[in-house]
Amino acid sequence: MKPVFKLFRPVVLIGMAVLFGWNASFAQTEISGIIRDSTNSPLSGVSVQVKGTRNGTSTDQAGHFSLSAPSTATLVFSFVGFETQEVQVGGRQTINIVMLWAGDRLSEVVVTALGVRKEIKRLGYSIQEVKGEDLVKARDQNPISGLTGKVAGLSVGPSAELLRKPTVLLRGNPINLFVVDGIPISSDTWNISPDDIETYTVLKGPTAAALYGSRAQFGAILITTKKGSKARDKGFTVELNSSNVIDKGFLAFPRIQYEYGPGENQLYSFGDGKGGGLNDNDYDVWGPRFEGQLLPQYDGKVDPNQTYVTTFPGGLTWTGHIQPTPWVARGANNLNRFLRTGFQSTNNIALSAAGDNYNIRFSLSHSYQQSIIPNNELNITNFNMYASYNVSKRLKIDANLNFNRQYSPNFPDVDYGPNSLLYNIAVWTGADWDVQAPDIKGIWQPGKVGTQSIFAEYQRYHNPWFMVNEWLRGHYKNDLYGYLSANYKINDHLNVNARTQITGYELLRTEKMPFSAHPYGREENSGDYREDRRSLFENNTDVQLNYNYTIRHFFYLSGLVGANARLFAYNSNWTSTDYLNVPNVYSFSNSKNPIQSNSFVSDMRVYSAYYSLDLSFGKYATVSATGRVDKSTALPQSHNSYFYPSLSAASVISDYTNLPEFISYLKVRASYAAVRGDATSATIGAAPFNSISAFGSGSAGTSIFDYPLGYGNNYESPYGGPNYSLIAVYSTSKPYNNQTAAYYTSNIYDPNIKPFNRVNYEGGFDIRFMNNRLGLSATAFEYIDGPQILRNPISSATGYDYFYINGLKTKKTGYELSLTGTPYRSRNISWNILVNWSTYQDKYFELPPGQDVFNEFFHKGDRVDKLYTSAFVKTSDGKIINDDAGKPLSNPVAQFLGNENANFAWSVYNKVSWKSLTLGFQFDGSVGGVTTDYMHNKTMRGGRNIETVQGALGAARKDDNDHAGDNNSPNPFPGSYVGEGVVVSNGVPINYDNSGNIINYKDLTFSPNTQVTHVQDYVSKYYNISEANLMSKTFAKLREVSLGYDFPAKWLAKSFINKVTISVVARNLIYFYKDKRFKDVDLDQYNYATDGTGLQSPTTRRLGFNLNVVF
Repeated sequence: MKPVFKLFRPVVLIGMAVLFGWNASFAQTEISGIIRDSTNSPLSGVSVQVKGTRNGTSTDQAGHFSLSAPSTATLVFSFVGFETQEVQVGGRQTINIVMLWAGDRLSEVVVTALGVRKEIKRLGYSIQEVKGEDLVKARDQNPISGLTGKVAGLSVGPSAELLRKPTVLLRGNPINLFVVDGIPISSDTWNISPDDIETYTVLKGPTAAALYGSRAQFGAILITTKKGSKARDKGFTVELNSSNVIDKGFLAFPRIQYEYGPGENQLYSFGDGKGGGLNDNDYDVWGPRFEGQLLPQYDGKVDPNQTYVTTFPGGLTWTGHIQPTPWVARGANNLNRFLRTGFQSTNNIALSAAGDNYNIRFSLSHSYQQSIIPNNELNITNFNMYASYNVSKRLKIDANLNFNRQYSPNFPDVDYGPNSLLYNIAVWTGADWDVQAPDIKGIWQPGKVGTQSIFAEYQRYHNPWFMVNEWLRGHYKNDLYGYLSANYKINDHLNVNARTQITGYELLRTEKMPFSAHPYGREENSGDYREDRRSLFENNTDVQLNYNYTIRHFFYLSGLVGANARLFAYNSNWTSTDYLNVPNVYSFSNSKNPIQSNSFVSDMRVYSAYYSLDLSFGKYATVSATGRVDKSTALPQSHNSYFYPSLSAASVISDYTNLPEFISYLKVRASYAAVRGDATSATIGAAPFNSISAFGSGSAGTSIFDYPLGYGNNYESPYGGPNYSLIAVYSTSKPYNNQTAAYYTSNIYDPNIKPFNRVNYEGGFDIRFMNNRLGLSATAFEYIDGPQILRNPISSATGYDYFYINGLKTKKTGYELSLTGTPYRSRNISWNILVNWSTYQDKYFELPPGQDVFNEFFHKGDRVDKLYTSAFVKTSDGKIINDDAGKPLSNPVAQFLGNENANFAWSVYNKVSWKSLTLGFQFDGSVGGVTTDYMHNKTMRGGRNIETVQGALGAARKDDNDHAGDNNSPNPFPGSYVGEGVVVSNGVPINYDNSGNIINYKDLTFSPNTQVTHVQDYVSKYYNISEANLMSKTFAKLREVSLGYDFPAKWLAKSFINKVTISVVARNLIYFYKDKRFKDVDLDQYNYATDGTGLQSPTTRRLGFNLNVVF
């Protein structure tokens, strides 16, 4: 027994000491007081907590509180919209305090490049910060998409597709640099866990991000993770966060008709679905009207001994062995009935511990997403760990590790082609088949399980259940990033920081294509199996010397000098069978023909030195300078080193000048930076420098974005390595007997060619009014980009086709406004608002030497986003000119139809608090810009769009249907549709100049068009002209709504729970768009300059709830 007592005696003694100390220092005192705001109004609902305990209360309507606490305790006062205050009791029994509104802070500190924290008042460039907690309630599917509308100048185009990366643009340029705790990571944006993020900081432009070199040429998004320090007061904290939402109710959905079925010219009879019938293969939806008439269909009874005759309204007959059945729209709403309610559940548990010398945090998250497409889902598991330890007063060590696992046994493919669900359900097939019919859901033809699916057509289209349950695409990705850092304090003015970091991923994507699938280039119907494997590893090691000095109590000097070594390695292998021998055996050993494979390896080294200097002149101004020099193996040896300088200045005028009383803060700022682009690429495709030609893709083997297939999506994964654009490379193919042949380049390069350069000028001011209740930040910027790398055609007599030179400059100018404030606040209510507005224009500033026109249409001073595309030929007063057949003429030269980028983007976020309730909601959108609607083009020309059965088109289509099949009659029906516009009535041909202008207009005589035609012929030509599908990009959304309730502290005072917040949340509730013709596309994802949209899954509303509990 004695040895045991000896073992535990220290513990017992410590426990007794703690017990007596506890009793001595925790004698309870009754404390009361009144809490007021700066206007002397009492505040109701203020949380009053005894620091380090769960003992607390809240103020009543008169702002009064009362609670018992030790005389040596510290009270913590907190209230939404106000600064948290800590007050020592000090033996007092009455404590009255005045709480300051959170906006009263004038010296906010934000994270800048390399993770350095600086006061905003000293920054000479634009920067904006978003709290991580603002994005975890009303979650979007992708963690970065939640930033939409939160930052002026930052545009996030969320993809409608599972696992597709959102288009993240800052001032119109793509942002691919994500920096976690000062370290760049490789990110597809899906490997970021919002639950682990304290703040997002957006560095706008190269000045703010110049310390990161070429990767930050367009700016960067800095992510500061949670460190566990919030647990310092309690020693140990557990936090649970759970979000559960459903995706239901469509915002954008194909506008399709169910009045007519498949076929051509209102004629259709099923034979074998491969052309053996009448228009029964690769058809449009211009078939007979659903009127219950008897027609041979795909599921009709086949009797070889019986002949059936089908007669059409115009007299044409069709003879076959399939018993005709009633022709009705049994597949009305097929797409809607095929899709399901989506669901996402995200749950996180975080454990934090803190002491005098350490901080620790562990976090585990899991997100499950059920797509609106059946049998499509995504799981994301994320583990994050952080620890810091103060070895001594001088030495601190901290480390972070994040592991992210994405896994999906099946994700959707919607890109145009027979592989696309939308292509098969909403564009090219009709309502003659029922997506819920037992035979369609059964997938396979009787007696042909695993070899032949059942459907209404067998040459081009596919059974959707076959596509989601048998034709499977897997995605399995492991991401890892982390760092180890040590900081040694030499003295009060100097410290050294050393850190090393890794980031990388292992990716496997598979495709199991079953027998009877026949996408573009794989028409043999014999199946395939493919694997796309990619691996990336990157290491960054930094050493920094940080300094700060005050000279003569006026000059404050701070900054750093450092060096970085970046080691990068990437390899990939894309391998596929060339058809299968045995159905459903997905193995390379089962390949019918020789296996097709493409591999790629790249590496890179970048060695850098950098510095940052901030010099403050008392309260008058701060001047900052940064510089970085990179030496990169991705560049030609003769030009492999570049210097990136930046200079900025800021002055808080209100610190030294008497301004009008209503102005409480005024700062002006200006900056300059020059960043040169490296010969690298942020992303990479499936088969760089592809040599495979068996699948019909036609890849040239000259790009890191080559793709071997003729269908589907070329997934671009994070890269950041060399793109080999500045060196001559061989192209490869397999022209004979599956043997690879190499071809020397047909390009030559200027020996002095350089990657493009960006020069940035920026200026702005920050002003606050009415005791800091209203703030305005305004920024003007200008980028001069170039000279860019151009591919100029040269004479074939040289033995080459193109000569690559530097020779084009563009200039981008823009403006940003951000308004923040508290329009109203009282004892119980506070209303905070954030308004963002931004605009920019990018123009050609300098054309290549000797050229007055660039790329056929563009002159110096033209906007780079001008849309030139096919357009109608029109009279001087805007009437469409038709040909002799009554169909519109298309201009032989592409015409300018508008600018592709929006005129400006805007957002308004409101947050209203009343006692323990908080309501937040955001509207945002963009104004101006045009593009063309691809879905509208295809569904109109294919006869599927609802407009083809409405109005004059609908009436004329009915007439065509009533005369279908009369082509052999003595007087065939000519059609009844008369298109808008005029015709040339005097027989003079139209002559055009090189710009598409009519040069003999005065010789032409016009008269109204009276020529009748068939609807299918007219629509097919009319809507093949891009102008007919031109749509405005002006739209707005009610982006998010959240209603949260914080349980009062007194409810939880006697429990082990410290905080409970429950919220009802919604995203994408309303989509505002004026022209209903184009409500088949959600413009949200087209936040960039593009001449046309693509196919997309229908977008939905998102509704759910969030629960946050802290123990």
